[in-house]
Amino acid sequence: MSNPDEWAGDRSGSSGDGTVDSLPDPLATHDEGSFFRQLVANTTEGVLTIAEDHTIVFANPAIEDVLGYAPEELVGKSKLTVIPERLQQAHVAGLEAYIRTGDKHIDWDGVELPAVHKDGHEVPVSISLWEHPRSEDPRLFTGLFRDISERKLRERRFEAVFNNTYQFTGLLDREGTLLEVNETTLSATGLERDDLVGTPLWDSFWFRSTDRARRIARDGVECAREGEFFREEVRVQGGDRTAIIDFSVRPVTDHRGEIRWLLPEGRDITGHRTREQHLHVLHRLLRHNLRNDLNVISGYAEMLASDVDDDEFRTYAAEIAATAAELIDTTETAKKLADSTLERHTRQYPVALQPVLSAVVDELRDTYPESTIVRPDDGDLLVTADERLATVFREVIENAIEHADQRHPVAKLGVTADAETVDVSVTDDGPGIPETEQTGIFNEEPVTQTDHGSGLGLWLAELILDDYGGSLAYDSRSANGSRVTISLPRQNTLEN
Repeated sequence: MSNPDEWAGDRSGSSGDGTVDSLPDPLATHDEGSFFRQLVANTTEGVLTIAEDHTIVFANPAIEDVLGYAPEELVGKSKLTVIPERLQQAHVAGLEAYIRTGDKHIDWDGVELPAVHKDGHEVPVSISLWEHPRSEDPRLFTGLFRDISERKLRERRFEAVFNNTYQFTGLLDREGTLLEVNETTLSATGLERDDLVGTPLWDSFWFRSTDRARRIARDGVECAREGEFFREEVRVQGGDRTAIIDFSVRPVTDHRGEIRWLLPEGRDITGHRTREQHLHVLHRLLRHNLRNDLNVISGYAEMLASDVDDDEFRTYAAEIAATAAELIDTTETAKKLADSTLERHTRQYPVALQPVLSAVVDELRDTYPESTIVRPDDGDLLVTADERLATVFREVIENAIEHADQRHPVAKLGVTADAETVDVSVTDDGPGIPETEQTGIFNEEPVTQTDHGSGLGLWLAELILDDYGGSLAYDSRSANGSRVTISLPRQNTLEN
């Protein structure tokens, strides 16, 4: 940047500062002219000065960054050059009304308007306009132009997220009064924005239905105002029914790190809770009614098999007893599956891999003495798990043994690890897992009445691993056999 006085130009002719000698110098009205010249020369915000006839008499260099015009391209032209055509009449009328009435109550500080860039597109700007106090003939007005394109873009992005989420979302001040609500909330309630904004959260449409709901809303505001995240399930009033929502309030800080707003959110989990209740009913059915009835069937079948003399009837009775025993095993796995579903998100902790895997292998060798299970030395690896880890290993290894065509099935185990994951692979020499048994476990295909697996063991293993943050993968080899890989989060140290 050159010396401000040189930038100001020679007033006797065409100057280099965006003014010309035939027009008034807006800076000459100040005794401290040199100071103000330096100020406008170095500011990053565009400055335009106009006379009361709307002629631009001054422009600083920064105006080019905002509107694309060099100062000399604007000086001497009408201010309408940088005003969209649809707004020009209102601009002219507004200034003329001000000059005619001398209305000092018009607030021209930080007005947001579009301006026209040199290349023709519109630029959102914030304009602060004031009249020069000592200008008389002509009266002069200087405007400070600030490009707010980035801010507007951030606002549009925020609005796109805020109004397009499936969650009920709002914005509160620190006292818990609603400042804004999203479109999802308005659609669900059938209310207008003005029906909600300005209301304390606990007095709003949703929470005023019960004392408990009001209390939880107040507790959420108090907790978030102290800088803590709040979360609770609560039944609230919906548009045409009550609903159970996963309700939370979190603090939102400003650029200084001070809590400025609170963000309440709600996710409708009514359907989830209803399904969970149904699962509880199924769980009780499996634990008591069905299992007891199958034990009765199995007992009578065994009595028949020992008492009848006819070989054919004895065979039928033995088949009934065997089938009942299989169903009892299936109900036991289903019960474990229900237990894991209903008790998910239990506390996990570092578990030593080797003792759990060894115990499962020893148990299965006793259960299937005709099989061969090869287990490597897996060292002292630790994984994130809980007491259900043995069930995962048992279900996967047993699946490999039971579905082998050979009389003497072989299952080979392998353990590999990196910094974050421990993989336990189970490779068998059987025919592989049929496509129907893979549905919903090893692929994303939907489970239907005609396309589903017949067993529950792999479902149970996958469910437990998902709770750990792990996974279950299947690899069909080109020859007979397949490989199932159990991936577990790795831990480095045991808890005290």
